[in-house]
Amino acid sequence: MNGDATMRARRAVSRYFEMWNTGDSSTAAEILSPDWIDHAHPEVVGVQGVREAIERIRTAQPDLRFQIDAVLGEGDLVAAVGGVDGAAPGLIWLVRTHDGKLVEMWTYRDSGDRGRAGNPEPLEEDSASRPSP
Repeated sequence: MNGDATMRARRAVSRYFEMWNTGDSSTAAEILSPDWIDHAHPEVVGVQGVREAIERIRTAQPDLRFQIDAVLGEGDLVAAVGGVDGAAPGLIWLVRTHDGKLVEMWTYRDSGDRGRAGNPEPLEEDSASRPSP
């Protein structure tokens, strides 16, 4: 995959978290595949599922904010590193993209001690759905 595709994938991941932080899901169809799945939240499927989740969760938690410290990746796999609501960082979102749209996401929590290499653990129930390292 060329550098332009990698940059499009990284930008789509950044825009995904911007949607959550602003509550404006009007760009969901531009950045999400119709077959979108979040393995940590398998009940949220597709563009409309994300729109409904954003509305529901932001209504319950209007101050919810994702802090993204870095977006890294090559080709169709992108990782976002950060945290939620100013809590200590320690979340890693691994996202698979296709043609500049997000297709699926896995969420991991760094369970290691600070200052040492952590041991990321998946948040989803079904570890079989994790991508191979």
